[in-house]
Parts: sequence; C-alpha cells; structure tokens
Amino acid sequence: MARLIAMTLAWTISLAGGTAALGQAIAPLRVDGPAQAALRQLRPPPAIEQVREQSMRRAPALPVPAPAPEQWVPARRVFASELGREVVIPGHFERRVSDQQYVSPPLFAYDVATGLPVALPGGAGLWAPSRQGP
Repeated sequence: MARLIAMTLAWTISLAGGTAALGQAIAPLRVDGPAQAALRQLRPPPAIEQVREQSMRRAPALPVPAPAPEQWVPARRVFASELGREVVIPGHFERRVSDQQYVSPPLFAYDVATGLPVALPGGAGLWAPSRQGP
C-alpha cells in the first residue's frame, strides 16, 4: 500500500512539474528583416505558403527595346525648292544612324505636273518625322 501511495505521489509531482514547464514555454517572436531569411533556412514555410509567395512576387522589369534599325517612310508630296516644282517621293526605308540622323538610299522622285523622274541622291540627313522637305 505504501508503494502505491509513493507511486501516486511521484506521478502527481511529475504531472505538476510538466504543466509548470508547459506554462513557462515562450511563444516564438515574429522576426522581420534580414534575420527572417536565416530563420527560414532553419524552418521553411509550408509548401502552399511557398507557392503563394512565389505567385505574389513581382516580376522583374523588362529592358527597354532597342530602336528599329530601319524605318518605313511613306510616299509624300513635297515642294522641292532646288528644283522649283512639286515632286512625289515614293515610300522607302531609311536606316537610323542616331536619334536625329538617318541615311536614305538614292531615290527617284516624280514630278507631279509631268510625271518625269527626278534623281535624288541618297545620304545622311534629319530623321524623317522631324524634317520638312525631301
């Protein structure tokens, strides 16, 4: 009987000690900043949380596209002061040298009144949208 009382007493003390130990447990603190990455290596988040974080992560910005090496210049009617008449310059491609310079190929413009071709030498000049004449 004494043995049974001793066992019951020991069991009661062990339960009381275990509850006191559980009552002393400290909840983990929320850690932000650079220390959070180190803690994630020790205890990674659940897989579903990892997927959610990856899906919510912002995509990196795309680089600025390079300007096209050539630009189409549509046909236009202009007054050629050096020729003294109105001509039609056919549509053609111009190659960009810089933001303000272009190189155009040699072209044949056509006189509006007579329809005769007029040779225009190619070469460097202003970029097509910023110029006024041929």
